[in-house]
Amino acid sequence: MGNKCFCPFYPRMYNDNADDESDVVFQKVYHQVAGHAKFGNVPSFLMTKNGRIYKNISYDERGSREEAFYNKVFTDDNFANFRNFIPRYYHTIERFGQRYMGLSDACYGFKLPCPADIKVGLVDYYSGDSDKKVHDHKVKSLGIAPILGFRFVGANVYHEPQQKMVKFDKKWGLTFNVQNAAHKTQEYFDNKAEIRRDVIPSIVTQIRSLAEYYTTQKLFWLCRCSLLVVYDGCTESSCSNVKLIDFAHNVSQDIPSDDTKLEVGLENLVVILTHILDDSLDNWKHQE
Repeated sequence: MGNKCFCPFYPRMYNDNADDESDVVFQKVYHQVAGHAKFGNVPSFLMTKNGRIYKNISYDERGSREEAFYNKVFTDDNFANFRNFIPRYYHTIERFGQRYMGLSDACYGFKLPCPADIKVGLVDYYSGDSDKKVHDHKVKSLGIAPILGFRFVGANVYHEPQQKMVKFDKKWGLTFNVQNAAHKTQEYFDNKAEIRRDVIPSIVTQIRSLAEYYTTQKLFWLCRCSLLVVYDGCTESSCSNVKLIDFAHNVSQDIPSDDTKLEVGLENLVVILTHILDDSLDNWKHQE
């Protein structure tokens, strides 16, 4: 690779005063790895060149709940520390007759972003769900989430020899089980020339910081949220970014039964990533 890759933790070129996006050219989100590409005939996501991504707000309680959660986090100082672990919220705009939330793009600044969408938590449902939803989410988890507390939904991985970005879709995620989870996770870091162990220490540090915050805060539970992990497929960069996303199912800690034990998934991910870093996957075994 000729040009040195830009690290996303360097100062970014956000225009924080640009509340009016009328002159901004929107483009297709090319690094989406999970979720619906469209709501009806309109795109689910839009992105700009200034490091922002716009997420379609669904016209039901999920969309309004997520928008309200972002608003609260970025206006209530009780949530100030949590802001470090989620995309920055800017404002809401309207396009194509739909409302979109403006968020910071976790992939911004990477030359070859390799994102992974990882659902975290021991359960994918909470007390307000119908019996059918509970059943459907249990089927989706295929037994791995209730044990390990995480499941991969999708990922993009850059394969160096072919100089090609490869999409790992939900079918790949469904091949995970408790026995092969560590080796399957390593596939996300395998560029077919080497295992990208150089990016793992910073990812582990960020996940540990998030887990420490989440286990000590007393404000909310999160259900069906995802951990978005990004590293640069450009081997000249060891930069990474880790953010929690998808907050349509946040609930108050006033309901103890809705504690999904999100931190269990984070802790098991750290253990597996540490084994990948140490090249000791054969020594990994889930501890009951």
